[in-house]
Amino acid sequence: MLKRLLLLLVSLFYTICGALVPPAPLDETGAVCRCGGYTLVYDTAHGTFSVAKNGSTLFQDAFCAYDRDGASVSSRDYTSFSAETRERGNEVTLSMRMQGEGLWDLTQTFTFSSDRDWFTTRVTLQSPQGVATNAVSPLIVTDGKLQPLRHLWTNVLEVPFDNDGWAAFSVKGLGKDTVSYEAGALFTPEDGGGLILGSLEHDHWKSAVLTKGTASGLQELRLTCGVVDPRQGAQPHGTRSGEIVSSALMLIGVFDNWQEGLNTFARANTAITPKRAAVTDSVPFGWNSWGSVQTALNYETAVGTSDYIKEKLQPVWGADGTPVYVNLDSYWDNLSAEELRQFVDHCHQNGQKVGLYTAPFVSWWDDYGMSVNYVPGTDQTVTYQDIRLKKADGSFYGSEVDGCIPLDVTHPATKLHVQNTVDRIKAAGVDYIKLDFLVHASFEGDFYDDRIQTGIEAYNYAMTYLTEMIGDDIFLNLAMSPTFPYQYANGRRLACDAFYHIGDTEYTLNAVTYGFWEKELYDYTDPDHIVIWGKDGDATEAEARSRITSGVIAGTSFLTGDNFVSPAGDAAKAFARYESLLTNEQILAVAKRGQIFLPVITNSRNRTANIYRLETADKTYLAVFNFDAIPRVFTVDTGLGNYRATELWRGRESVGRGLLTAALGAKDAALYEVTKR
Repeated sequence: MLKRLLLLLVSLFYTICGALVPPAPLDETGAVCRCGGYTLVYDTAHGTFSVAKNGSTLFQDAFCAYDRDGASVSSRDYTSFSAETRERGNEVTLSMRMQGEGLWDLTQTFTFSSDRDWFTTRVTLQSPQGVATNAVSPLIVTDGKLQPLRHLWTNVLEVPFDNDGWAAFSVKGLGKDTVSYEAGALFTPEDGGGLILGSLEHDHWKSAVLTKGTASGLQELRLTCGVVDPRQGAQPHGTRSGEIVSSALMLIGVFDNWQEGLNTFARANTAITPKRAAVTDSVPFGWNSWGSVQTALNYETAVGTSDYIKEKLQPVWGADGTPVYVNLDSYWDNLSAEELRQFVDHCHQNGQKVGLYTAPFVSWWDDYGMSVNYVPGTDQTVTYQDIRLKKADGSFYGSEVDGCIPLDVTHPATKLHVQNTVDRIKAAGVDYIKLDFLVHASFEGDFYDDRIQTGIEAYNYAMTYLTEMIGDDIFLNLAMSPTFPYQYANGRRLACDAFYHIGDTEYTLNAVTYGFWEKELYDYTDPDHIVIWGKDGDATEAEARSRITSGVIAGTSFLTGDNFVSPAGDAAKAFARYESLLTNEQILAVAKRGQIFLPVITNSRNRTANIYRLETADKTYLAVFNFDAIPRVFTVDTGLGNYRATELWRGRESVGRGLLTAALGAKDAALYEVTKR
C-alpha cells in the first residue's frame, strides 16, 4: 500500500512539473495513449500504430519509414521498443524508442492535447556513426488498412508547392494518385468534414501528402519529408546528414469543418514561426505597371499614372488614410537613375507610396552572357557563371524554368549581387518591393556553402539575408514563390499572372477556393494586378466587374493594372470605365476590410467555386460569379430567415427568405450585402 502511494506521489510530481512520467510498461499489445478524443495504440510486436478518434478508427497498422542508401527502412524492421510518456498541462506526449541490429536508433513522438482537434508527430534518427537520408515519412498507411477512411471522406485536395507556371489547386477522388505539397486534406465538401495533414516546420525539408488509389478506392496514404515538385528541374531532394536527423513536425487532425481545419493548420504554423511583422494595417491600394504597360514603361507614363491616380482615384481610395501605391514592375530600369529619383519624389509629393520590382536570385543572361559579365563588388574576378547553381551531379541548371538561370544563393558573390540590387532600390526611397522568381532559390543543388544540404535550407538562407538587407519598414510582396516558408513577406500572390479574361478570374479564384487559409500566413493575399480594360482594350464590362470582384474578396491587395495614360482603343470609354468601376465606394469598402471570403462548394470536383461568402458581426457578404459565356441563374442560401439584400454593383435592393436568386449575364459577377430583416 505504501509503495503504491509513493508511486502515485512520484507520478503526480512529474505531471505537475511537466517532466517525464516513468516509462510506460509494455505488454503484449504495446503502448496506449488517450487524449483529446484520440486513442493511439502502438503495436510493438509489429512496429505499427493505430489511431482512432472518438471511437472511430482512422488508421490501422500505420508505420514510419526512412530512406537509407536507396532502400526503405521502416519501424516494422525494428526489434526492440520502449515507451515514454510526458504530460504538460493539457498535452500528453508518447515517445516510442526503437532499436534494431545494424539500424539507426529511431524515436517517433506523438503529442496530443485535450483542447485540440489535432495531434503532431515527428521521427528522429540517431547514430554516433552518422545518419544520412533524403526522405523520412512519419506516417504511412497501406496494405488495405485504409478502409475506414473510404467511408468518411470522398475527395483528396492537391496543394501546389508554388504559384509558378499557372500551378493550381485540384480535387480528385480517392481512387486517384495525388501529391499535395506541405499540406493536404481528405474531405467531403458537402458535409464539411475532413482529415487535415501537413508540415508545421519548413526549415530543412520539402514535404508532401501522398495518396495512391485504384478503382476500388484509396490504397495508400503517406505523410513524408523529402518530396520535390518535378517542375523544379526534376532533381532529387537533398540529403540531410549528421548524428541526429529529424523529420519536420507534422500535424494530423480530424475536423468537422475542413475549411476551419485548414485555417487551424495555418494558425498552428504561425504559432511556431510567426508571420512577418506588419508595416501597414491597411489594404494596399494602387497600381502595378505589369498589368498593361509592361515593357513600354517610361518616365512619362510613370509620372502620368501618378497624377491620374491622384486626381481621379485617390480621393476615393485614400479618403480614409488607406495607403496608395504606384508600383513599377520589371523594366523600371528603363528610367535613368535621375528619372527614377524624380518619379519617386513626384509620387511622394502626390501623397503616394512607391514600389519597385526585383528577381534577386536569378539571372537573365544567356550562357555567353553568364560567362563574360562580372558580379558587382567582386572587382571583376567573379562572373555570373561562377555563381550559377549546380545540380547534385555537378552539371549546371539551365534556363528551362521560366527562361532564367538560378543562382547559387549560398555563394558569397551572390550576396554581393543581391546587395547591389537592394542598395539601388533602397536608394530610390521606395516603400514597397515585389520579389519574383523566388522558387529558383529553393531548387535542390550542390551548394557553395556545404552546410546547406537541401533546397529549402537554401531558400531560408537566402530569404534571411535578403530581408536583413531590406530591413523591417518596407512592404514585401512575393510573386512567383513557394507558399512555405511564409515568414519573410507581408503579402503573396495567391496564383500566377492574371489579367482581365474571365478565365484569368476563374484561375485566380481557384486559389481562393482551396487556398483561402493562406490568409492566416500572410497579412495580404494578392490576387495580382486587377486589369479591367486591358493592354488590347478588349475587356468587356462584365469581365471587368468579375475581375474587380475577385480582387475585393481575395484578402487582399487591390493593385490595378491598366494604362491610365494612353489606353488602347477608345480612350474616352476606357477612362469612363476606370472612373466608374474603380471608384464604387460600396465595393471598395468591402475590399478595405482585408478579409478573404470562403467558398461555397456545390460541386465537389469543381476547379473553382461560383459562390463565396464572408460573415461579419452584422452582415453577410455574398459574391457570385458566372464563368460561362451564356447567362446563368444561381440560387444562394443566405443562411438567414427574412433578409434584405443590396447588390453593390448595381444598387438593386431585394427582400426574401432563406434563398437568394442571382441572375447573371455571361462572364459577369455580383456582390451582395445581406442583413437580417
